[in-house]
Parts: sequence; structure tokens; C-alpha cells
Amino acid sequence: MKFLNALEQSKAHIRSLWMVLGLMVLMDALAIFGWMHTQSRIRIEIPPRIPESGLTLTQGDIPETTLYSFAFYIWQTLNHWPENGLLDFKQKITQNAPYLTPDFKETLIQNYNQALAQGELQDRIRILQPIASYSPKNVRYLGHGTWLIHLQMHLIERLHSNTKVVKDVLMDYTLKVMRYNVDAKQNPWGLALAGFAKSPKRLKTII
Repeated sequence: MKFLNALEQSKAHIRSLWMVLGLMVLMDALAIFGWMHTQSRIRIEIPPRIPESGLTLTQGDIPETTLYSFAFYIWQTLNHWPENGLLDFKQKITQNAPYLTPDFKETLIQNYNQALAQGELQDRIRILQPIASYSPKNVRYLGHGTWLIHLQMHLIERLHSNTKVVKDVLMDYTLKVMRYNVDAKQNPWGLALAGFAKSPKRLKTII
């Protein structure tokens, strides 16, 4: 009788060991699954000027200098027509589509069609240059991953055929920039131009 009791106890102990082993295997499998699906890359934006006191960075934070640089670079690129605005403007919209929200892309296409109807694209060369550099007052956070970026730029248009200047103005732009993590391969910035906060304004007309 003692032998049978000892045998049952041994079987019960073995079953408990198997249960522990099964639990450990399950926990290991969950740990491996979690490790395989952890984020392998993180994005940290480092501003160009680091204060002497040091810098504390948090994943996901975007420095104002980065936001300003993004808005400036994309807007300047959209307004660079090296050969003929009739072709260049539309091509720039297409090339920069990953950095534009769908609504703002549609607005730019409407601007293209309007300028085309008014004869303001054919044979036009356009360049856009800064007249003011970054300042903290030029970037304002609106909340919900959206910022206002204020740009002051010098816009010049010439005729390609004879290099005659037909437009020379100082412009004031207030653009909206928003987080736009849609396709990191096409848009590594994770940002997009979302439109004008207010209509562009002429500061000065030279020609």
C-alpha cells in the first residue's frame, strides 16, 4: 500500500514538473515573440546647436529648427522652376507629393491650373530664396502634431527665352506642418506640408 501511494505521489510530482516545464516554454515563446517585434530603429532629431548645459532628447520630439528646415526646403523645392514653369511646377508637385497632405496637393494643383489659365507659367523660370533665417518666433505649435511655420522669402521669375525679370517680390508665407508618418521610405522626415494658415502676402513689390 505504501508502495502504491509513493508511486501516485511520484506521478503527481512528474505531472507538476511537466506543467512547470510547459509554462516555462510558453513564457520563453512569448519573450521571443516580443523581442522579435520590438522596434529595431528609433528616430531622434538633434538640433544643429547644442547648448553648453547639454541636451535631453526624447524619442518623437521634433526640434523647431527641424520643422523650420523642412518647411523651408520643401516650399523652396516646389517653387524652383529651372526650365519652364509649364512643366516644372506640375513636376515639382508630383515629386514632392510624399511631403504634402492630399488636400494641400490638390490646392497646389488648383494653383497650377489657375496660373496656367492666366498665362503665368509658359517660359517662366522661378527661384525662391530666404530673406530671413530661423527664429523661435517663426515656429508655433498648434497641438495635435501640427505647427505653423512662418517664412519670409524673395521670389524672382524670369522668362527663359530672354532672361527678362517679370516678377520680383518679397513674400511672407505661413504654412502648416503636421506629423505624417505614412511611408518612411518615401518620406523619412515623417512630416508634411498641410496648407497655408493664411494667404501668402506680398511684403514688397520690386518688379
